[in-house]
Amino acid sequence: MTTLFNMTVFILQNQHDQFLDKSLQWVNHCGAKQLFKNSHRDIALNQLMELNAKDIQLRAKLVTCQLDAKGNPVLPIQQPAA
Repeated sequence: MTTLFNMTVFILQNQHDQFLDKSLQWVNHCGAKQLFKNSHRDIALNQLMELNAKDIQLRAKLVTCQLDAKGNPVLPIQQPAA
């Protein structure tokens, strides 16, 4: 049996440190529950490619996250800009 703590998901983050939500909008703050996430890296990459095709100025990346006890991604700690 696999526990959620050992699962990895992929989320998308843009150059403005915004995350992609389930409605495919870039947001600064939202609950981890509302974020676009996928446990398959290739599906998350496909979503990234689709977004780049629509916006050639987009500089986004895949972020690997662990899941918390409720199955939501644990977001990386944001470092303040220097």
